Amino acid sequence: MSKPPPELDEIAPLLRTDAAGTVRDETGTADAFLSRRFMLGTRTWALLVLLALYFGPGLVGHQPWKQDETYIADIVRTMLTTGDAVVPRMAGEAFMEKPPLFYWVAGALASLTSPVLALHDGARLATGAFLLLACTALAQCGRRWVDAQYGRTTVFVLLACFGLAAYAHLMLTDTALLAGIALGMAGLPRWRTRPIASGLQVGTGIGIGFLAKGLLAPGVFGLSALLLPLCFARWRARAYAQTVLVALLAALPWLTLWPAVLWSRSPALFHDWFWMNNIGRFVGFAVPVLGAANDPGFWAKNLWWLTFPAAPLAVAALWRDRALLATDERMQSAAVFAAVILGVLVASASARDGYVLPLLLPLSLLGARMALTLPPSIERVWRTGARGLFGGIALAFWCIWAYVMFTRDPLHVHALYGLLPPAPDRHIGVLPLACALAATAGAAWCMVLHPRRQAALQTWVVGLTLCWLLAATLFMPWVDAVKSYQQVFRSLQAARGPAAGCMASYGLAESERAMLHYYEGIVTEQLETRPSSSCTLILLEDPSGRLPRCSDDASWQPVWDGARPADHDEHFWLFRRPPGAATCSSE
Repeated sequence: MSKPPPELDEIAPLLRTDAAGTVRDETGTADAFLSRRFMLGTRTWALLVLLALYFGPGLVGHQPWKQDETYIADIVRTMLTTGDAVVPRMAGEAFMEKPPLFYWVAGALASLTSPVLALHDGARLATGAFLLLACTALAQCGRRWVDAQYGRTTVFVLLACFGLAAYAHLMLTDTALLAGIALGMAGLPRWRTRPIASGLQVGTGIGIGFLAKGLLAPGVFGLSALLLPLCFARWRARAYAQTVLVALLAALPWLTLWPAVLWSRSPALFHDWFWMNNIGRFVGFAVPVLGAANDPGFWAKNLWWLTFPAAPLAVAALWRDRALLATDERMQSAAVFAAVILGVLVASASARDGYVLPLLLPLSLLGARMALTLPPSIERVWRTGARGLFGGIALAFWCIWAYVMFTRDPLHVHALYGLLPPAPDRHIGVLPLACALAATAGAAWCMVLHPRRQAALQTWVVGLTLCWLLAATLFMPWVDAVKSYQQVFRSLQAARGPAAGCMASYGLAESERAMLHYYEGIVTEQLETRPSSSCTLILLEDPSGRLPRCSDDASWQPVWDGARPADHDEHFWLFRRPPGAATCSSE
């Protein structure tokens, strides 16, 4: 028979409670915010309110933004229009980068909210739904390993990460992957006592992750499942083998149904998805190159801020409690998951900041151990630093907003830095302004006026939430004007005129083609893939408006040019030629 899991009996020396119920470490350090003297229901409701304030602002109220939102919005609209839920299509073409789970959920939410929300706003709610699922699963994971207090702390560590805050309000398939991996990790603590239930939850998490991003989630869980018994004797048990087997069986429907339907529809599209966008993207042999390249030093330059403060807390916890690593299954599983995910990120030929999201889960699970037992000196320094950092940013936001709203900008601050449109809209709704003022007052009360109930971690999360909420309420109209393609393509359509016939394009990137189709229903003939075109219109994306090499350059006349406000990297040009002129070639 295997030994019972260590769980609380091995962690008890680090998490003692005094007579008042306050959690202390072995030296007597108090964690005031996460202390036992607060009622469970009150703390849970406070966390739910914080989650609403953290995830809510910015999910609605703006157009699709480059990079991912542009193509996802068009895919969702096309799925709802055509009824084809198997093959994602963007700008009239099959888009086989990822499986369609996020698009399904986004489309369902967009349909449900269509009476009150624009399609892209309703679809963006899928991000909030998946992130709430991820937070719920992570809290469940911490609670099952230790207790409810530990579960809530893991969520706070996750919310504290800059990497999550940067992507928590955008349409992004990585959020569905995050939810799937979190759900799978939450099933693991019960592998000894309830292997079937544990395996079912792990397998479901793997399936969700697979239908979100492809082979990454099955690969991470598969490698971790092999490494755990190889590295640690505690996992070499029959119950663990049963859990792995049940997880595999539970994941099989998720892993096979959609790929089988896709194969029956089109073997070529299946090959494009499986071989080119999974294997080829990871190894780097896909032609053309898919995704952003993993440049040397990319993760060394970006990983530190994306994973802060979860990574420092996790490393400190592993070092301090390294003697327990041989027996603590929670530390073992979290360390293995973190190592596997980090290895996948480093080994992949493609790298983007958003890929780091799954790594935050095991780091948060490890970091919560340290967050609960910080020494008083570090607690004070971190709390003071959080107040100064986020309080200063919030004050700067209010000052900049007031300066732009109530002055004529004699110093040309916004024009100097190119962050806002040259003529920003000075109107702001009463409700967003009231929310910003109420959030500022509430955060000030929490962070400054009530310090005895403040842990450094809570202060950090409250400050980060406040700064995002202010950015999403005070500056959203200006940021949306800079990042949205709506106005520029509406202007293009007016210049193009009705019944203008087909349109060719050259240099038009993926996001721009998606938005042109999303707003105006235009699918261009790309000269890069169709060198010869008989269209009388050609749309270029080039700062100088240089035409591709054509046989009749003189017959092309510019009729329109435009760009997003304050965007100096993209410029669009529309040319027209008489009907019957010689065709244009990009050769």
